[in-house]
Amino acid sequence: MSKAHELLKFIGSSAQVFFDKNEGEGIVARILDLCIQSTGADRGTLFFDPQFKFEQHLKYLNSYIATGVRNHTIVINTEQGIAGKVFRDQKSHFTNNVNQDPDFFEGVDSKTGYKTEKLLAVPLHWKDGKVIGVIEVLNKLEGDFDENDQYALEALSMLATIAFDNYELHQKSEESESAIEHRKNIWRKSIASVSLRSKSAELQKIYDHIGDFGRSDSNILITGESGSGKEVIARLAHHHSGRREGPFIAINCAAIPESLFEAELFGVVKGAATGTMPRQGQIELAHRGTLFLDEIGEMPIEMQAKLLRVLQERKVQRLGSNEPPRAVDFRLICATNKNIERQIQEEKFREDLYYRINVVNLVVPSLRDRKGDIPELAGVIIEQLHQKRGWKRRSISDEAMLRLVEYNWPGNIRELENKIEAACLSARDRATLLPEDFQFRTTPSLVVVPSMASEDLFKRFENMNLKEAREVFEAEMIQRVIQSALGNKSEAARRLGLSREGLRKILTKKVA
Repeated sequence: MSKAHELLKFIGSSAQVFFDKNEGEGIVARILDLCIQSTGADRGTLFFDPQFKFEQHLKYLNSYIATGVRNHTIVINTEQGIAGKVFRDQKSHFTNNVNQDPDFFEGVDSKTGYKTEKLLAVPLHWKDGKVIGVIEVLNKLEGDFDENDQYALEALSMLATIAFDNYELHQKSEESESAIEHRKNIWRKSIASVSLRSKSAELQKIYDHIGDFGRSDSNILITGESGSGKEVIARLAHHHSGRREGPFIAINCAAIPESLFEAELFGVVKGAATGTMPRQGQIELAHRGTLFLDEIGEMPIEMQAKLLRVLQERKVQRLGSNEPPRAVDFRLICATNKNIERQIQEEKFREDLYYRINVVNLVVPSLRDRKGDIPELAGVIIEQLHQKRGWKRRSISDEAMLRLVEYNWPGNIRELENKIEAACLSARDRATLLPEDFQFRTTPSLVVVPSMASEDLFKRFENMNLKEAREVFEAEMIQRVIQSALGNKSEAARRLGLSREGLRKILTKKVA
């Protein structure tokens, strides 16, 4: 049976999901699972145009469901990348090697830490034929695809639009009261299930005082490596605050294109730019609640000044508005994996904003510093996959658990989530996860750097000015870190405290 026939048969059998009593997000997640299963993909993403009900859409797409990416929205510009091309041209796109595809954009990989190799993207249509989004499936795709296969996936994508329509998830530009209450109930349940126990004394101290931090209403800066669970701490602080009945608005500053930052935070008025419709910004949506700015170190310096003004005046003005600024009441929590003090020295972060956001500083330890928590965390992740995705509950064999505990976890909890999700897919119907189900990367051998006496080091640089010496040292350090990461530039960027895009720009600049 051809791949297209298998997909079409799968589409017919998948119609039963609409007779279940799951909520809209659960159905759309299951539809994306069908796409992943039917193509043999590793994971997938469903992007949609948040303004698709209007005559003109904004020029970016948000991820509605993204497997392997927890609690973050991926924002893409429709003028970039394969997803943007599919959205513009309304045609499917398949590539066996993204590195050789001129339409591929590395920006998403640099933010998620995931390495895309093969990609199939199909347009997501609305009832009138208008394209409102894109479904992507990534890597491990079984064989090549022809037009019939892509048409089959497009038919499957129609099921997703039916789910949007049936549950009226995006009938308005602003959420209804019932939708807001439903969303709050979901977060209450998820946060209430978080165990406030840790083998790490550093993290347990945060858990012990999270109620005090929450009730204080002071601004909080949470620091720690990428994927270490900073947003969970932020949500716990909100849950224990007097604002818990209000919204928790999370924004990933690293995922928003610089040109869209102001509109995303402050909102826009009708006609601010050609075809734009009025909408609230994320700061307004956080009124009487909590605004969580993740990866605050990635915020453009110009936006930092505007955010500081909002924090000082507690008022916000929509982009293009001539009306007086609107009063806003929100509690600010920020998170970063960067050294903000170093960024201040490099003039990449405003010192006055740093002091404003860093009233309470919470340092979240990495997963390799709290390995005693791994068995419990693994159980929680499996239970979440059962609750949110409908997957069966599974156990982890003793040998596999030992491997999990011994692993170094450069990607922290996010990597643990990804590996358990991939292991569940690998195990298929098996009730126990085995070591071979987990995709452990080989631990890179350490690069031995010869020691150099301080006098020898000084002699090497004595004929250079400070700028030249810094550039030489930086170039050598970057190359050695890339070598120690076995050529994996995403991992090298993480070790250097850079985004993958930031590392790419440095390397490109040096080549030029």
